[in-house]
Amino acid sequence: MKKGDPLFAMLGHDRGGNAEYVVVKATEAAAKPDRLSHVEAAAVPLAGITAWQGLFDHGGLKSGQRVLIHGGAGGVGHLAIQLAKAAGAFVATTVSAEDVVFVRELGADQTVDYKNQRFEEVVDAVDLVFDLVAGDTQERSWEVLKPGGTLVSTLSQPSQEKANLRRARGVSYLAEPNAAHLAEIGRLIEAGKVTPFVQATYPLGEVAKAEERLENEHVRGKIVLEVSA
Repeated sequence: MKKGDPLFAMLGHDRGGNAEYVVVKATEAAAKPDRLSHVEAAAVPLAGITAWQGLFDHGGLKSGQRVLIHGGAGGVGHLAIQLAKAAGAFVATTVSAEDVVFVRELGADQTVDYKNQRFEEVVDAVDLVFDLVAGDTQERSWEVLKPGGTLVSTLSQPSQEKANLRRARGVSYLAEPNAAHLAEIGRLIEAGKVTPFVQATYPLGEVAKAEERLENEHVRGKIVLEVSA
């Protein structure tokens, strides 16, 4: 990259992103995909890298395997579905009824309305559970995991006792900035295999309203803050 080139980045945990100007390290940034607007590009790095590292680094997902993604319509989930499909996996996902069509359009092979169905009764054994919900959902997930499979959570540490009983792995992680991962995601975006969905935007001065919406409402995809030029 050279001066003036647009980029996108996941900032390190030592810095916040709700600002007009930020310091970005070379190890955090990649070239912004041409097919995305700046708003769309802003929706990708944190959620995309979280999905990438959960599915591939910690989950070891490979072509031909089966993955169950809990919370497939959310910020991380909707990108995880597309990344898993691009990798050649079979994707099942739990969502609310109003999001079923949305995640099917993203490529989900099997959808479960979690309010009216118990996923463990309708989803066949999977190689990987990608848990973006935690709680009781995580506990019930052991029932659909193949022996030797992996349960990966972004929220809470899975029970090692239950993992041992299932001859499986339980992993919790915190996503880390990674320019190489972001560049790979960017290439998939340019190839038309991954597209972020932005449900709403807010001006930077209304960040509190944006946070309140995230806390109190069901959000499909991402919310993005816009900075005035």
